[in-house]
Amino acid sequence: MPAPASSPSAATRDLSWLGLMRLAPAHTAATAAWAVAAAGVSLLLPAVSAHAVDQVLTNRAPGLTLAALTGLLVSRVLAEAYGGLARVAATTRVAASLRYRLLRHVFALGVPGLRRHVAGDLVTRLTGNATTSASAVPALVNGVVTVITSLGGLIALWLIDWRLGAVFLTGVVPAVLLLRLLMNQVTSRYGEYLERLGTIAGRLTDALSGSRTIRASGTTRREVGRVLAPLPDLARSGRGIWEVQRAVSWQVNLVLTGIRVLALAVAGFGVAGGRISPGDFLAAALYLTLALGFLNQVDTLIYLADARANADRILEVLAEQPRVHAGRLRGLPAGPGALSFRRVSVRLCDQVVLDRVDLDLPAGAAVALVGKSGTGKTTLALLAGRLLDPDEGEVLIDDVRVDALDPARLRREVAYAFDRPVLLGGTVREALSYGRPEAAAQEVERAARIAQAMDFIGRLPDGFDTPLADAPFSGGELQRLGLARAVAHGGRILVLDDATSSLDTVTEAKVANALTDGLTGRTRLVIAHRATTAARADLVAWLESGRIRALASHHTLWAAEPDYRAVFAAEPGLDEEDA
Repeated sequence: MPAPASSPSAATRDLSWLGLMRLAPAHTAATAAWAVAAAGVSLLLPAVSAHAVDQVLTNRAPGLTLAALTGLLVSRVLAEAYGGLARVAATTRVAASLRYRLLRHVFALGVPGLRRHVAGDLVTRLTGNATTSASAVPALVNGVVTVITSLGGLIALWLIDWRLGAVFLTGVVPAVLLLRLLMNQVTSRYGEYLERLGTIAGRLTDALSGSRTIRASGTTRREVGRVLAPLPDLARSGRGIWEVQRAVSWQVNLVLTGIRVLALAVAGFGVAGGRISPGDFLAAALYLTLALGFLNQVDTLIYLADARANADRILEVLAEQPRVHAGRLRGLPAGPGALSFRRVSVRLCDQVVLDRVDLDLPAGAAVALVGKSGTGKTTLALLAGRLLDPDEGEVLIDDVRVDALDPARLRREVAYAFDRPVLLGGTVREALSYGRPEAAAQEVERAARIAQAMDFIGRLPDGFDTPLADAPFSGGELQRLGLARAVAHGGRILVLDDATSSLDTVTEAKVANALTDGLTGRTRLVIAHRATTAARADLVAWLESGRIRALASHHTLWAAEPDYRAVFAAEPGLDEEDA
């Protein structure tokens, strides 16, 4: 049985600032190149401007200098324009890579991972969190270039007059300490804010999926209150962010203003004393602005703090280690499709769902899983195709452990039909061949006939080629299409997870007969809530408290076990996996 990986995944290790840049190296490099070009022009402009001023004041013609100044200004405009395009491209590429990585990881986590994260919260991480994290790449590149530009401005101040550099360094230390304090506090506040926002999104998704139940129960007002219950905490977190910004921003601005006033005063005295020329005073004023650039990045730092908090929410999911699918066998040896469970145990949320289950499904037989809600029927069915791994024990197909098989090969051997199927694909035909796109048209149509779906498919405008968006289906029709998809999938084993629960009795009987006649030789594991479904199976595996209580025919159990009859007498409920 596979064990959870203990070391961080590559995806987790790489989700740093440098790791984000690696997601779009070419676009990041282009952003940096244009930012450096703009910075280089910015560092040249004060010197050229100073030279032009001195030429004018000394009655010299500044023609060539003005031409150079014009060229620099045009270059700056072009660098900013192309840099803007590069920033958009980098953000888009990084966001796409983040979403791809997160989505793959969520699917790799499988059923246990999806149970830990509600759909609405995952959508928030996949959309807003990924976008904000991605936009940090150009912001960070520009921030680094700004720091380099500031260093160039400081060097220029020293070259003009060492006193200007000394004044600048005297005031920069407290400003840096204040900015560091701002980053630490704002990052923490943003994390709280996003967590509460994700909670609201998750509750909203749940409410929308159950909107009919809410309206039928007359609980709309109560449900709105439940969804928005975290709103006061969200508001407090938002106010906390602004309070930190307000408390630090004015202090930083005060320090910056003080540095600027003192530096310009020193430069003014330098002009009066003849140490520097009027042109150098202009250059000093311009270089001072550049030197203060890295300290004037409060908004950028706040944005990066927000991006870091968003990236942490993605990292939180990526840090969850999926079970390692280490199977390397390329395929199963020839066999009839016998399915075996050997002392299988499963724990979910510290609760034992299956407890040392031993069960053998004869090859080609139809075995019904029967039990009250919460006995582990769906959990056992998920083990067959490794949609879930047992905590203990092993699952075998034709005496080969499923965890020794290559996952792609195992998926071809085990097909599933669920009680609430979701159709994927562009058309009805693509939906039925999903997972096996190479299936021939005749195979797809045969599967539709077995699932008793040909009648309503034939009434669609374009039959099998009708777009899914133009084909509204009832619950029963969806179940028949899901069943047809599983039949078309092929393989040795077919798992039916209450896949006919929405069908009327007559249609269910037709489907059951078609499955019996059309799938001879294919092993079927059927989760049954109806006595009629169990009666059509070759054997019944009766689950109780996570263990197999009996394995016999439905008629034998019905005649001998009152507790077995009570399973069907109870009100049909949801399995623990659907609750």
